[in-house]
Amino acid sequence: MLVSATGSNLRTLLDMARRAPDMVDVPLVVAHGPHAPAVEVARSAGVETWVGDYDEKCGRRSEAAAAGRIADYEARAREWHDRLDERIEAWERVNGRIDLVVLAYHRLIQGNLLARYRHRMVNVHPADLTVLTPDNRRMYVGTNPVAQALADGRRATRTSCFFVTEGIDTGPIICMGPQTPVCADETAKSQELRQKAMSDRPALRWAVERLAEGRISVSTRTHRDGSHAVMLDGQELQFGGQSLAAHEDRREDRP
Repeated sequence: MLVSATGSNLRTLLDMARRAPDMVDVPLVVAHGPHAPAVEVARSAGVETWVGDYDEKCGRRSEAAAAGRIADYEARAREWHDRLDERIEAWERVNGRIDLVVLAYHRLIQGNLLARYRHRMVNVHPADLTVLTPDNRRMYVGTNPVAQALADGRRATRTSCFFVTEGIDTGPIICMGPQTPVCADETAKSQELRQKAMSDRPALRWAVERLAEGRISVSTRTHRDGSHAVMLDGQELQFGGQSLAAHEDRREDRP
């Protein structure tokens, strides 16, 4: 798993590994830098953890954009992740193949790492990625989708789990978690925290379980936003993948 944030999704995977060790294992966690709270979550669970120096070596995308140097930033990001890929590949030769890379990661991935894990790298994004602009581009992409959705007056938010591609949050959508209603006087931060429990966890759990079972694949057919359709048991899912209802994840409260 690649991490940048609180460790909420990492906790979900660790819980899955505890409940179903024959299906899920979390052997390695990579953090982009030393200050991600997920680092301590991984170490406390006894998971091998690597702490990187992404920001030091690559800088921040927002700063590069402001300076008109996105191409330079993307080149540095590609080089950094290519080096990481080499290190992971060496780790696999000793420890065995990693079947799936899960992201809770706020940095751009391109290059060999992305190519080698094509359709084996998933991200959990706190937005409904089926909401499109008039020209069929995904509306709620990037780093602040919950705040954007609230500013647009959305009455609910939900999480999308998708295969990572080179674009920003543009990959094939595997599933979407249950809707998280927006309460009165909700802030983006409080909404996102409730969404982690109500939508992130069910979406991640469902996607990882189906992938572990070998039931998910990617179609050659594309949706109107250009993303490929996802298939479950050989049948194409609708745009947005499997739509989960709140009652489908009541296991979260069971010991």
